[in-house]
Amino acid sequence: MTAFWIAAGLLTALTLALLCWPLLRQRAQGHASRKATNSAIYRDQLADLERDYQAGALSDTDYAQAREELERRILEDLREEAQPAAAPARRLPRTALALVLGLPLAAFALYFGAFGTPAGLNPQAAQAQQGPTAAEVEAMVAKLAAKLEQDPNNPRGWAMLARSYKAMGRFDEAERAFDKAGSLIEQEPEIALDFIELSLQRNQGRIEGKAQGMLKKLLAQDPDNLQALALAGTDAFYRERYADAIRHWEKLVAGLPPESPDADEFNKGIAEARQRLSSGKNAKDTNAPKEAPAQSSAPSKADASAGAITGEVSLAPALKDKVAPGDTVYILARRATGPRMPLAVYRTQAGQLPTQFRLDDSMAMDPSTPLSQAGELRIEARISKSGDAMARPGDLSGELSPIKPGTQGLKLKIDKVLGQ
Repeated sequence: MTAFWIAAGLLTALTLALLCWPLLRQRAQGHASRKATNSAIYRDQLADLERDYQAGALSDTDYAQAREELERRILEDLREEAQPAAAPARRLPRTALALVLGLPLAAFALYFGAFGTPAGLNPQAAQAQQGPTAAEVEAMVAKLAAKLEQDPNNPRGWAMLARSYKAMGRFDEAERAFDKAGSLIEQEPEIALDFIELSLQRNQGRIEGKAQGMLKKLLAQDPDNLQALALAGTDAFYRERYADAIRHWEKLVAGLPPESPDADEFNKGIAEARQRLSSGKNAKDTNAPKEAPAQSSAPSKADASAGAITGEVSLAPALKDKVAPGDTVYILARRATGPRMPLAVYRTQAGQLPTQFRLDDSMAMDPSTPLSQAGELRIEARISKSGDAMARPGDLSGELSPIKPGTQGLKLKIDKVLGQ
């Protein structure tokens, strides 16, 4: 804000100086006498005329006419010189003073009274206006849910509510809202992809039931849909169909810009799938009997603490003006190499930064792959402008890698903008 006022003051001073200089400058009070100048000219012309006549170049008649014309012009100039001269230009200090006082006051009044945006000079206020807070989002979603209870025959409204619940991590409510959206989720690809992604999030990287059929249909209609390819590859990887995962992800990477951060992530997933494929980990036999689930998938408190990762997440000062306090912050752990599916996730708000975090086995997305047994990890922090768990261009992020399970006291800084 200080820089703005300094720049505005300098520009105003420069403008006033340019306007006032002609008003304050002392004008020239006179000029060289026209009489003296013309007399010198006429003397030269008369001398030339006499020389030509003496040399015989002019006849008596021509000489008399030329001399008469010259004398007539001298008389006319003498009459003009006798007229009073115009008053010399005066300085106008009062006009200059009026400009110096009036112009800044008028600009100030117009900026604050009609055309300006004074709130834009306050970074904190502008930041607070960038987006609704988490509490405001919660209130808007609750209002939408209440409205739909009164008007249940609104499939588009239910789809909007389902996507909101999904972005907030309220997966059970999101699934119920998608059910009430009916056939609309199959008619519009964007809504269908959200429904399919919800199934993947609820089933530890696998896509089940109705969502699986919708994904196959969507890929048949649009084989180059990047989000569908990402979901299909992730589903295949977690089902240990590594050749299918590689096929989907390679097609996805071919459609991404080379500098895209997603391209690098999926290339790491492809490398991990190739390694597992070459080590003999082929697709599971779908006819083989399924293993009985473990009696208890939740780790004990002691087990969860064994591989816990703790630290602090902060925001780089240069990016503070790009963040609103209500923006969602995701802190998550992924394998250093492999698929993008998070192993553990912690969520907070940008207004809480800098903040302490802890990731452990109790937060595991898939109990069969606890954080403590994942080997080397990549710890990421991302500020989502949309609130969505999936990274989007314009989100802010930072990461540390490789990190061993059990590492304490990490210092993770969010210092880059995705897509730039």
